[in-house]
Amino acid sequence: MLAPRIKVWLLLAATSTAVGPVCVANKHGARTTDAELVANVDSIAERMAREEAFSGVVLLSWHGQPLLRRAFGLADRTTRQLNKVDTPFELASVGKMFTAVVVARLAQESQLSFDDTIGALLPEFPAGPARSQVTVRHLLTMSSGIPEVFRISAFWTALPRIKTLSDLWPLFASNPVEFVPGTRWAYSNSNFLVLGSIVERVARVPFAAAVERYVFRPAGMTHTSYNSCAFPERARPYPHGPAKDSGRAGERRSGLVNDTAVTCGSAAGAPMRGGVSTADDLERFAEALMNGQLLSRDMTQRVLTGRVPTGYGGRDGYGFETRVLNGIRIIGHVGGFTGVSNQVDFYPDRGYVLVVLSNSDGKGTQEIVNRVRVLISGAVAQR
Repeated sequence: MLAPRIKVWLLLAATSTAVGPVCVANKHGARTTDAELVANVDSIAERMAREEAFSGVVLLSWHGQPLLRRAFGLADRTTRQLNKVDTPFELASVGKMFTAVVVARLAQESQLSFDDTIGALLPEFPAGPARSQVTVRHLLTMSSGIPEVFRISAFWTALPRIKTLSDLWPLFASNPVEFVPGTRWAYSNSNFLVLGSIVERVARVPFAAAVERYVFRPAGMTHTSYNSCAFPERARPYPHGPAKDSGRAGERRSGLVNDTAVTCGSAAGAPMRGGVSTADDLERFAEALMNGQLLSRDMTQRVLTGRVPTGYGGRDGYGFETRVLNGIRIIGHVGGFTGVSNQVDFYPDRGYVLVVLSNSDGKGTQEIVNRVRVLISGAVAQR
């Protein structure tokens, strides 16, 4: 049974429902109730919003039941439109999870193998080491060595002319790989661009249609699309500080936010960083995945198992970031570029899902995510 202070929390957020079990012991050896968890997370989100380090939506659920569901800040600073709990946000790399699930579903149906090379699945892929040496497994785990397309200057000049995914292949396909495939990890959006091409070839439909078939419809995601302009009420991205050409994913670049070819659903973006969604839809996605609605139980476990040590301190699974904190598994994906900072975390062994979507690239998203990780895992916060 939850602590009596849950009544206090209900006065703070009528949309919250306390239904979960207590969390693991905190650093003082006491137990943290869901009411305390929610109050703590709500407090840090409020503080980040006051400091203008966060603008967006926080959704924390337990086995599909919302514990905290709240919006902060402005969706559009010009019109003063507020963010709402159902506001759609630009996804950035969070959408890589959708690509990964579709690829895994095709593997589950024996339409491809994780050990297939790029050349075996895409015979017209340009000649080069990647064509014969890189497998689907390497692409999913960011261990291919294929150079990051966003760091190739020609990408930005070519982007307005891109019509299909294969239009981007010449930018990197024949380049030398940066290391022997499978021997290292290096974040490269090129991996998922190629996976998108593989999906289109194997599924015989456009990439967005394949994701609609295998992910959006079965998960009940009715407010998710690769056509951002279909949602005029979506949150507009705003940089917290000067735009940057750095960052783990190489996605922070001045001008990217206002590029309508990207935000309205260019083929260049979809498999690696495209689309918009709501916090509710992303929570449905996480629940559907954990409950075996998108993949078989065996395939789900295979996809969510960390395999390759990474630069973020965890291990990449097949398109999913995995971490273990104080013995607790945390699985999901980050998403960010100029004016956007997102994180989806789910805890398969505890039943929690956290979705943080922000139309600001301030520090708030990461602060909120880190607090939840510490509270749910019972780990000691690092300072």
